[in-house]
Amino acid sequence: MKRRILNERLAAIVASLRHGEMLFIADAGSGTSAKALYPLDLSVEYLDLGAVAGSPSFQDIAGTLVEVGDFESAIVTDMMPEVNPKDYEFVVGLFGEDKVTRMSYIPDYYELRDRCRAVIQTGDYGVHAQAILVAGYPSDDIPMEWLWHGIRRRTDA
Repeated sequence: MKRRILNERLAAIVASLRHGEMLFIADAGSGTSAKALYPLDLSVEYLDLGAVAGSPSFQDIAGTLVEVGDFESAIVTDMMPEVNPKDYEFVVGLFGEDKVTRMSYIPDYYELRDRCRAVIQTGDYGVHAQAILVAGYPSDDIPMEWLWHGIRRRTDA
């Protein structure tokens, strides 16, 4: 049976993403409140899908989003392959090794999280059971520098 998104808000977010925009799929432990160690920027939409501990899982959400949406790559923490090889291999299986970028966890990964269009929090309690999905279609790679800082207009004349 083909999977589809039942959550109305999640479906709308995925349908409205454009090339180069990002979604952060967060594990249940990713703090997003104003009191978190690294609070979520107020401009980033937050959607908590967690129902009970462990559900939905990171793999449930990431796999479904990749199946029904247009995502071309993923970004994970540099620690994920070591501390969560099962989910890392899952992400590699979705995109291929060459389309999975690893970046340092703190503060870089959280700074990039704040450039995401939305944070989708799962009920997954796995260590580093999270990834940033980059929207688009198979094309030339979007330079990491653009994802990190955006494209700036020249101000020199």
